[in-house]
Amino acid sequence: MDNYPKSTPKCILCNRALANVGASNKAKPFWQMAPFYFRYGIRPGPLTVSIISAVAAIAMTGLGIFSIFVLVALLAMVIRYNLLVIERLAAGQLEAPTFGDAQDGRSAATFARVIGMILVAGAAGMLLARLGQGTVQAYAIALSLLTPAAMIVLALEHSLRAAVNPLKLLQFTLIIGWPYWLLWLSTSAVSAAPTYLMPVVMGKVPDWMLLPLLAFTTSYFSIVTSAMMGYICLTKQQRLGVASMVDDDEFLEEREFDRLKALADASILLRESRGEEARKALVTALRQQPDDLALNERYYQLLLAIEDQKALRELGPHLLERFVKLNQPHKAAELYLATLNSQGAPAIDKSPLRHQLAEALYRQRQFRPALALINNLHKEDPQYPKLDAAYLLLAKIYLDGFNRTDNCRKLLAFVRKKFPNSRVLQEVQQLESILSAEAGAAQPA
Repeated sequence: MDNYPKSTPKCILCNRALANVGASNKAKPFWQMAPFYFRYGIRPGPLTVSIISAVAAIAMTGLGIFSIFVLVALLAMVIRYNLLVIERLAAGQLEAPTFGDAQDGRSAATFARVIGMILVAGAAGMLLARLGQGTVQAYAIALSLLTPAAMIVLALEHSLRAAVNPLKLLQFTLIIGWPYWLLWLSTSAVSAAPTYLMPVVMGKVPDWMLLPLLAFTTSYFSIVTSAMMGYICLTKQQRLGVASMVDDDEFLEEREFDRLKALADASILLRESRGEEARKALVTALRQQPDDLALNERYYQLLLAIEDQKALRELGPHLLERFVKLNQPHKAAELYLATLNSQGAPAIDKSPLRHQLAEALYRQRQFRPALALINNLHKEDPQYPKLDAAYLLLAKIYLDGFNRTDNCRKLLAFVRKKFPNSRVLQEVQQLESILSAEAGAAQPA
């Protein structure tokens, strides 16, 4: 945004000021990121937390009553780390926080808030129990559905009052929309994973390993669910009012900014069927950067899209030549084919360009258009200095594209006769040897 005057970018279509959406416009939908969540849990920071949980579980077995203090410290550490994961991902930071990032002195306060949430939820349940069993069941269901929202609100606002406010939680679910219920289903399934895993490993591992294994898997899957909760906030970052940690105000050099803006503006304008305005944006940028590959390609594609036959006829050959000069003959060949298919062959009167286009087309196995470009070149431009190489190429086109060995031999003989000192004579001899060997193999024994 620093490249814009007064840092106020405006819409190219309506000229109204644009709002910064932070990192949310780069986020894929929540449901497409399943592998990311599970990989997230085995990054260095999360893995450290899970390993510490396993080690603490082993230590607790020999501490007696003091194991309660270790358990409380462990829970405080894991909860603080999980809430930090939610907070960082919601702000657009996809790298997992380190273990040290969570040691910021907030673990005790965070743990106290979580305990406070549990106590508030329990107290509300006791009050509702007076209204009957049905009310308690409905409350239990609501509590289960809103638990992810409560954890997210606690992570983002660091407020117990906000995390236990039913209206705040309901507002959050409405902002997220239906993906929130997919989040609830996913987190519920993942959180239950250790419960289903332990019966599978019982009897297969030593008994002393069961508790640390349970601690490790519980910590791992809790981080996975936190990653899910944080990422779903990223997709709605602006509406949730989350401050982006991603620096979107990176300053670009003026030329690079103008180039990228012209490319973006042209794409938007063309999509809205405003081809002439798109052309103007690209032409303005090309005047300053005539050799920029992306600008030239987008301009040529624009001419094709708006079917400007006059411009393609007059400018097409010059643009194709520019691609060749920029060492992009394959791109020139692709655009030549696109023009050929939609508008017919552009008139190219420069022999070097015809030769280089034909060679690029030959490499792409587009034999017919390559043949049309250099066939009879010796008649149209007998002084072309690379006529020998052009006709060697023509021989290869006849052989590889049409299996015309007779034409191939004639062209090789033509090169030998007309260019006795040519640099391509060694290639000519090799090709003639191949033809002779094939002819000998084809003769009956």
